[in-house]
Amino acid sequence: MAKLQILDTLGAGWAGSNAESIDGVRNVVARQGGAGEARVWCYGDRLPATQAAFVNGMLAAALDVDSLHDRANVHSDGVIVPTLFALAESRGLSGSKVLSALIAGGELAVRLGIAAGRSPGWFYSSVFGVFGAAAGAAHLIGLDEQRTLHALGIAMSHAAGTQQPLLERSLAKRLQTAFASRAGVEAALLAEAGVTGPAQPFEGVAGVGALYVGLDGVLLDGLGEVFESAEMTFKRFPSCMCNQSPIEAALELARGCDLDADAIEYVAITVSPFMGRLTGAPFVPGDNPQVSAQFSVRYSVASGLLRQRFDIQDITASRILEPRVLALADRVEVRLNGSEARFGPARLEVRTNAGQTHAVAVDNPPGTPSSPLSRPALIAKARDALTSAAVPLSVSRADALLEAIERLDCCPDIAALLD
Repeated sequence: MAKLQILDTLGAGWAGSNAESIDGVRNVVARQGGAGEARVWCYGDRLPATQAAFVNGMLAAALDVDSLHDRANVHSDGVIVPTLFALAESRGLSGSKVLSALIAGGELAVRLGIAAGRSPGWFYSSVFGVFGAAAGAAHLIGLDEQRTLHALGIAMSHAAGTQQPLLERSLAKRLQTAFASRAGVEAALLAEAGVTGPAQPFEGVAGVGALYVGLDGVLLDGLGEVFESAEMTFKRFPSCMCNQSPIEAALELARGCDLDADAIEYVAITVSPFMGRLTGAPFVPGDNPQVSAQFSVRYSVASGLLRQRFDIQDITASRILEPRVLALADRVEVRLNGSEARFGPARLEVRTNAGQTHAVAVDNPPGTPSSPLSRPALIAKARDALTSAAVPLSVSRADALLEAIERLDCCPDIAALLD
């Protein structure tokens, strides 16, 4: 599972190289200078490990195609994998150490998300992801128990992130997990250097459990024996997880009834209150059409119905601003069901101007543990991202990288993976 998580995260990073704002952030970071310790994915620039983790964290999150844990509501891989790759490359560490560090850090981040349960508005991927990144980084460089605890205490000062950038469709959404990736590297390095941190980052009177959201006992239940982080969701579509079931419903309906998209008179999508809150607003492309499309169920359904597909090309500006899609998105009605689930079910109903009605329901989003993507599908998804990036790999080089990930536990130096 850890190998699949790395494969999917690297693919997400290469895919993200074509997203809005990437070059601007790379330029800002490059001007800050520093030793070239680790590479920026896809581009190959060399930056200090902290900054490489930051840029790669942004790449992994940019197109919202990275994996997540749906019960925890945490994109742990997009935070932790950039942290570990940057730090491992800077020190010539092995693939085996990266794998075990990913499991250690991912397990903490996921368990924190599950223990929190409710979502009052914090963006758990960054709030909890920074602890996972710090734990993974501490494990990677061999910190003892006391210094690992210091790293977690230091990470608490970086625990931040809200859903507001998502709700406002701003590009800053892509930076929240990137900040956590960078902070994970810093926390471990500072603890290694002898900096102490508070010993109760979670249970203290001013810790996460008291100030952010209450944490229940599941945080420790079966720790080290039951691996919650093995139940990852790998996205099929480059969009918010809340849109996965609606997109699947749109594709099933369009293909199943040979729908004439030009004959659509009315569309209704019924989703959970959580899904509606994040993606149910009227679709307004605004200044950031790509982010707006990624977090709009109306655009997602309209695009899927009209094109009978939904891939990375469908969240480019030219596709997003196509008049037919905008017109149909305006006619999509969003309804809420009584479900307490975060990402399903979704029911889509379409009526044509000939009076015909078609409906499809999707209970579980594709890619979840209950409806998993096949291994070949995940490999194909990563290969497509690697070969269509801003600086694309050849098919043979992409296949070599994917095969090397399969043998990652035998890799003596993680840097060789990206050579």
